Amino acid sequence: MLAAHPEERELRDKRFLKRNHLRKSSEFQKVFQRGRKVVTYTLIFRVLPNDLPESRIGLTVSRKVGKATKRNLIKRRVREAFRERKALFPQGFDIVISPRRGILERSFQDYQKSFDILLRKLQRSGAPS
Repeated sequence: MLAAHPEERELRDKRFLKRNHLRKSSEFQKVFQRGRKVVTYTLIFRVLPNDLPESRIGLTVSRKVGKATKRNLIKRRVREAFRERKALFPQGFDIVISPRRGILERSFQDYQKSFDILLRKLQRSGAPS
């Protein structure tokens, strides 16, 4: 079998896989109960260290935000912003993400900036303060 081209490897590393998701209610509850909160102008992050080789995210979008199409748009944007920065995240964090009010008026760049703020906090202290 041929070795993967470096660009293909880079693309493969940026995929958003099942192992990057928080899936169980108990996982979400653990992060909500024991995790620390990082608030940005677009998103609220709750972060808890885990013992896994990768960081995982979970999304909670309230019905107050809007109908399903609006909530799904928010989730797609959050997943994409995470996917683009996944390689920069320190390993071993569970992150639950909730949108703030007015998120529908925000641009995709605002989502990316929120993740950049979280990354700086994680890299500075190893855990958010």
